[in-house]
Amino acid sequence: MQHQKPAATCRPLLPRHPRWDEFVERLAGPNACNFQTDRWTCFGDMRFTTRTLREMGLDEQSIDVSTAYFRDHGGYCDCEVIFNVDHPR
Repeated sequence: MQHQKPAATCRPLLPRHPRWDEFVERLAGPNACNFQTDRWTCFGDMRFTTRTLREMGLDEQSIDVSTAYFRDHGGYCDCEVIFNVDHPR
């Protein structure tokens, strides 16, 4: 059985979005940053963030707005989105 990609949504995914917790769980999970181990994965860019948002059905404009917001709030790479945007100081 093939998974169908959800229809693209035209709303950025920011901390108050109803699917924010799902996004953070996916980003921290084994297919992205993998925080379940002592050594997580981060390449210093937003490859997992962008992929996760796309997999969740966001269109490119919403992804651009979301990642711009993350950068404005200290999230310059995947792990910083979790450390600085999800859990601000």
